[in-house]
Amino acid sequence: MRIGYIPPIPAEIFAASPHEAQNLWSHFALATNREEWLATARMAGLSDSAPFWARSLYAIAIENELEEVWYPDPGVPQEVRAALSLLQGQGIRIRPFHFPILRNIERLQGALDDLCRDLDVDQRALKSSLEQWSHVRVALRRFDALQYKNGAFPSLAYTRTLAKAMNPGKDIEGHRRELERQILEFEGSRQGRWTKIGFIGLTPYRSGLYKLLDEMNAIVVYDEWGLENNPQGPARDLVSHYHQSSLPYGLKRRQERILKEIAERRLRGLILGVECLCHNIREQGFFRSTLPLPVFTFDNCSGDGLRPTEEANLRRFMLDCSSCS
Repeated sequence: MRIGYIPPIPAEIFAASPHEAQNLWSHFALATNREEWLATARMAGLSDSAPFWARSLYAIAIENELEEVWYPDPGVPQEVRAALSLLQGQGIRIRPFHFPILRNIERLQGALDDLCRDLDVDQRALKSSLEQWSHVRVALRRFDALQYKNGAFPSLAYTRTLAKAMNPGKDIEGHRRELERQILEFEGSRQGRWTKIGFIGLTPYRSGLYKLLDEMNAIVVYDEWGLENNPQGPARDLVSHYHQSSLPYGLKRRQERILKEIAERRLRGLILGVECLCHNIREQGFFRSTLPLPVFTFDNCSGDGLRPTEEANLRRFMLDCSSCS
């Protein structure tokens, strides 16, 4: 069966399943041209004012003839739910993966067990998948450490590598080799002296932002979405990994993780990526009032280039970040 899934969700179980599974966010984030997807979504009745991600999600599922799409609950914004509802109307089965509303390791274990059963994953296949992923995680930690300590990779390359690592396919070993190749090719970079920026929220994907960051000698060394969907912390098993994750468990839990990353990575500013600002007012207000750094809200839902007002506001934000001690 051909299935798709939307993070945050336990990718290792999908990798261990006998089905052809793909991470729909990775497919979207790594694309270089999304115009055909937007045209498909328009024909289905999705408004041009809806987020690129939601419209593309619908089109990717149709294009790949998916039979099922899994999504995290809670954790999916209403515009994505609208796209899922349209897919359901097309005969695609829409399935939720239920994170506990409050962090509870026993209930999370039950949800993982249910997912394994629904995807026909036996314990032998899951154990093999986890062993393979453990090697990927080691390489990804080394890759990430090079970024925040040395500014080793361009910002776009860094976020795209994290997005690619979310999509296991069946070649998990290939992911590991690719990461090791990037690490081995690093020879030192002057970007280590650049202004260190972090992304929170949904990773920005408009190319104009990355061009401006490069121009202003700023580099992304933390990507909340990319790292939280590639669990990195020490854990003895799958339930421990996802119990540590902050994304499904609300703003306070995310704040605790982000504060830790600010200190460790020596961040000077944070860019909050949003799809619909009107649905993220609470998130914006919370992070601006509780984090000790400038927080800039960046709207993903525009063309690749920056509008003059966006560029001017980003430049002011970067100057504020440069002056932070």
